[in-house]
Amino acid sequence: MADRPAALIIGANRGIGLGVVKELMGRGWDVIATARRPDAANELAALARAKPGQLAIQPLDMADTGSIDAFADRLKGRTLDLALVNAGVAGPAHRSADRVTPEEVGALMFVNAIAPVRLARRLIEVLRPGRGVLGFTSSVMGSVALNSGGHELYRASKAALNSLTRGLQGEIRGRKVTLLTLHPGWVRTDMGGPGAAVSVEDSARGLADVMERAAGQGGHRFVDYRGDSIAW
Repeated sequence: MADRPAALIIGANRGIGLGVVKELMGRGWDVIATARRPDAANELAALARAKPGQLAIQPLDMADTGSIDAFADRLKGRTLDLALVNAGVAGPAHRSADRVTPEEVGALMFVNAIAPVRLARRLIEVLRPGRGVLGFTSSVMGSVALNSGGHELYRASKAALNSLTRGLQGEIRGRKVTLLTLHPGWVRTDMGGPGAAVSVEDSARGLADVMERAAGQGGHRFVDYRGDSIAW
């Protein structure tokens, strides 16, 4: 890859992740994009063909600890300016604490909360000191202060992610890396549905703006795609 700023986007084969890849590439960034099945990530492959040398596609399954650790090992020796951990599943269709099985809630919590932080601890090592930005795709639904009920298991998983990212900030204090816990908006994706208020393009543009502006700021903030603060 050329001498351009470098970003890593986790979960980039569709939706918000793919939107952020497109946005950053349009701004001149080199991008490493992950997909659970790169052979089926047709839009990413088309982008890589259209802009040779600017996009690398890597396999990563955020439900598999071996895949997470192997991916982190492959990053050794690289320097990233930005990493967005964009991992999330809706969870059990019934979304009710009194009906969920231990296996269902375990899978939901692992992918939405545990795996992102497991990977993030390794990403800290390759982020550029002083200006590196580490973002997590969360949701306003993870806010305890703003919890209005409904979708309780998904809310709980995102609240757990928020708590873990807050704790991670305490671990890395002094490393000069900025942490962002991000609400992308209610976006028209497979998860958000066709009636959602925000387009993928608008969300991706806003997230890219927020992350670019955060370089060198340090600290940890919970903000939406417009940069507005959200109550924890």
